[in-house]
Amino acid sequence: MRLATLLLVLLLSPLGAMAQTLFVSQNDDGYLNLRSGPGTRFDILRRLSPGDSVAVLETVGRWYRVRVSSGQEGWVAGDFLERGPAIPKALFVDQTNDGYLNLRAGPGVGHPILRRMYPGDRLTPLATSGNWVQVRHVSGAVGWAHSGYISP
Repeated sequence: MRLATLLLVLLLSPLGAMAQTLFVSQNDDGYLNLRSGPGTRFDILRRLSPGDSVAVLETVGRWYRVRVSSGQEGWVAGDFLERGPAIPKALFVDQTNDGYLNLRAGPGVGHPILRRMYPGDRLTPLATSGNWVQVRHVSGAVGWAHSGYISP
């Protein structure tokens, strides 16, 4: 009887309920602040990246109390969360006719080339603009690559 009661309490409690999983969406800043409370006046605990998944624990207005993959809990503005699919955590440079892909300073061929990237190089997506993806190269360089030459 005690076990059945304990299971019932766990199932009905917020901790026992299945948390909804949402994902950080793309935004102009390139990150979402995880805060200590539901509002911009609360301290920033850390920054979340587009594509990061969060488990929603509760809501207060447009603010969501969430748990991130590390187990840390905090609050985020719900306007910057979306249902999946998640943005890929990593992209890779595909094989090209030239044997490399240019990382550019902006989204278009008219922007200066920052460096060459080679097939298999790991990229972290940050933002999109048309057919261009802003990425962080494994070297740490940030720039833009045409989406036709990269894949998950």
